[in-house]
Amino acid sequence: MARKGGAQQLQTEIKTDDELEKFLTRSGLLILEVYSEWCGPCLGLLGTLRRVKLEMGGDNLHLATCRADTITSLKRFYKKSEPTWLFVTNGRAVNLFLGADAPKLVDVIVKELEKASLNISRPTYNISDLQPIEAEALRIKTEALQKAERAEFEKKEKKRLDYLMRCTDVIMENLPDIGVTVFGPQVSRDMFKKLSEPAEHLKMQCKDRKYLEVSTADFDIVNFACKNPLSPDIIEQLNGKELLMCFWKIDESAGAITNVLAQYAHELTKERVAPPDDEINVPHPIPPIIAPLKIKFEVEVEDGEVWVEEVSSEEEARKAAEQRKLAEKKSVTQLHDETRGKDQDGAEDIDEEEGTEEEEVVQTAQPAAATMDFDIDMGLDVDAVVSEEEMVEEEEEPPKPLTRTKRVKIPPIWVANNRRTHAALILVFFRGQTGGFLPPDPPPEPPHIVMAFEANKRDDIMEVVDGVREDVPQYGFFTNDTPGEAKLITNSIYKYDELKDSTPNDRFVLKVNKVQSYTMLSLVQFEPTYCSNDVKVGRTDALKFFPEDYKVDEEIPADEKRTPKKKKKTPATVEPVEEPAGSRKPSLDQSKSAEVPAEAATEEAPKASEGQEPQAEAATAEGQPPTEAAAAVADPAAAAATEGEGEAAPVAGEAVAAEQPPPKEETPAAAEPAAEAPAADTAAPAAEEASTAAAPAPAEPVAAE
Repeated sequence: MARKGGAQQLQTEIKTDDELEKFLTRSGLLILEVYSEWCGPCLGLLGTLRRVKLEMGGDNLHLATCRADTITSLKRFYKKSEPTWLFVTNGRAVNLFLGADAPKLVDVIVKELEKASLNISRPTYNISDLQPIEAEALRIKTEALQKAERAEFEKKEKKRLDYLMRCTDVIMENLPDIGVTVFGPQVSRDMFKKLSEPAEHLKMQCKDRKYLEVSTADFDIVNFACKNPLSPDIIEQLNGKELLMCFWKIDESAGAITNVLAQYAHELTKERVAPPDDEINVPHPIPPIIAPLKIKFEVEVEDGEVWVEEVSSEEEARKAAEQRKLAEKKSVTQLHDETRGKDQDGAEDIDEEEGTEEEEVVQTAQPAAATMDFDIDMGLDVDAVVSEEEMVEEEEEPPKPLTRTKRVKIPPIWVANNRRTHAALILVFFRGQTGGFLPPDPPPEPPHIVMAFEANKRDDIMEVVDGVREDVPQYGFFTNDTPGEAKLITNSIYKYDELKDSTPNDRFVLKVNKVQSYTMLSLVQFEPTYCSNDVKVGRTDALKFFPEDYKVDEEIPADEKRTPKKKKKTPATVEPVEEPAGSRKPSLDQSKSAEVPAEAATEEAPKASEGQEPQAEAATAEGQPPTEAAAAVADPAAAAATEGEGEAAPVAGEAVAAEQPPPKEETPAAAEPAAEAPAADTAAPAAEEASTAAAPAPAEPVAAE
């Protein structure tokens, strides 16, 4: 941006980290005006800053403009359109001012100059750190976003629960005698014959059964009104497993559905007593038809978590046995050591004598070894050894996270104890049974992202959007492209065209479905200023820009027609032109009547000469009022006098002659009637000759002769 000479002397432009470090070495109070390239520095306060520097600051006040998008320590101010003033002393930030209020800015500068001159101690911060005002603004923004997210979640959850309540109400009303049992992963489909034996005594009929893969999301729906839900640990272990589901019809005489299914589950899991047989001549217990499944797995210990290791009765017995074996082994080892010690006491004297002799031999050998000069090279490289040690240190694996053992017992069968949960099970796993009375679920919304563009590109973008309208369900104009901060300007492209206070910061934001199409590739050519990283971020961005109640206003105002940017060439049309009074040039309606073929005009001419009643109708069709046509028939002499003044009578033949190009050559006979004014008794023949001359077909043969 071009600046005047005075502005260049007043403040320094800083665009790199090195320039900023050099500027921070200056003494006194430094004021950094932080801006982004697309916004530019605030020039409105330039005169105020010049006056403050000259009158109060002098050499103790230094001004600089800093680009946030190219300086590392000021990156946090990038894309901020609000004027930002950072006050620095001794290389440390001491204050921050936001806005373009000149009196308040001057007041802050005066106070900071006083503090800098008196060298008052106060909190200082790094240039890259958040100032207190920034931290407070960030806290308020974070709380607002969290509050909005909570409200959005509560709204969505309420909508989901209301939908489930309506669906389960309809299912309970239409299927009052139906229940569902969920078998664990230890029960296979081949065991159904054994499972159906107790059901016959309870008047239960299996109408449908499936072996389905379940997920935690399925149980979120099933457990929404359940009074005996499965624990989260069990649901986590069932995630992705295939389970056997049975759809039962229960006779009304058997009792309530939940009671009958609970009795059925008890029959499958209880220990039974078998009568005496050939092998065992007394009654003896036999295992149940299906039994629980015990799973042991490792989980990471979270920071600050306190737990007690779970130990089963079997493990307790095993550990007790191991401790007894260890104690026995210790006692045997101690006994062996004591016996060995007694044997060594008798041989101590002999060992001492042998030791003295060995010491003498060693003492006589030591001086000889000291006087010898050996050059021993074992091939050891100290540097190599160090590098190997360093290599070992580098290759050391990071410490493994602390884990603990967790045990889960998965029941072989699960039965909900209320009818609404059974209806939810039918809704999730047996939706085909509800086709006669429950409408199908709406198709899920495709994944989408958010793309933002400069608002001045809206016409070009809309040309692409109109062709793929189903892939762009929402769009609108916002103050910027930052999700959560941008404010809606308008939801109509026509209303935005009428705005007079639009700014270069305005953004045209689109919600684009990320499907197998070329929509995104078509829009990338317009250089988006923001685009969601993935569909997960896109969902969050879309909720911030376009809430669920957001609607696009595509209605065209009654007094406005949006014209395309590129107009197609259309054939020229005849437009009416105002003529001075007394002119008899054919009007637009008369020019339309000129499209009548010349032969038709020739046939109508004799009728005009006869002065009969149909001529009035023809004259009316040619654009003359009926009264004038009647007057022309009653007084042919007046009509001839009018023609003599150089004005052509508005008949069909003359209109055709006015539209068509004149013939190459005209006979004198055809030109004479137009030059001379005919008498009253010859008005009709003259009109007939004029009509004949106006037709192009007979004119060319005469000219050729």
